[in-house]
Amino acid sequence: MTIIKLSRSLLLFSLSFLACKTTPPERWDTFRVNPRISRNKAFTIMDTQKELMTFPHQDTALKRSSMVSILTGDLHSRQDSLNSNFNTCTAYLSKSDTLHINIGLHSLFGGSGFIISCYDSRFYTEGYEYSDVVYSGTDKPQHWVIRQELTLDRAKYKAGDSLYGYINFKAAERNELGDTVIYSGKGNFRAKVKKSRFDN
Repeated sequence: MTIIKLSRSLLLFSLSFLACKTTPPERWDTFRVNPRISRNKAFTIMDTQKELMTFPHQDTALKRSSMVSILTGDLHSRQDSLNSNFNTCTAYLSKSDTLHINIGLHSLFGGSGFIISCYDSRFYTEGYEYSDVVYSGTDKPQHWVIRQELTLDRAKYKAGDSLYGYINFKAAERNELGDTVIYSGKGNFRAKVKKSRFDN
């Protein structure tokens, strides 16, 4: 009887250890299409504001590309951060026809935000943080979606198209140091779709 209990304990321990080390599968959900989303009041407000200048020699005539509120942590309310919607949006088509929408804040020293990958009417959201500091962690980062919903103004895009959308998501990352980071974001965004220079 003791041997059976010991065997069960070892089996449960092994399974829980493997569960911690197993990379969660990517969760791809279907996005909604709303051709009239560009008429949303948020975009009218964005037309009155200049784009955030994150790099030298950036076009000063650009209008705001994002009003998405991005937070790192469990809570998400208007009181969480007054600067949570200080970010920009870019969109790229890869050679595999996957659309990548990058919403975040970037500089020469680091950045944070999230990437929405879209392919064949489905999408996957992944948060990120990076800096010029090199970490000594050995674990490969793991990402998983807690919830996500996305609305775009069309089902497919080509380079040169204007893109309008709305995102509401919550996702998690276990980083190189083994820390779990929660990302959440919601709000409207827009971008001009470009062709990616990389095969991603």
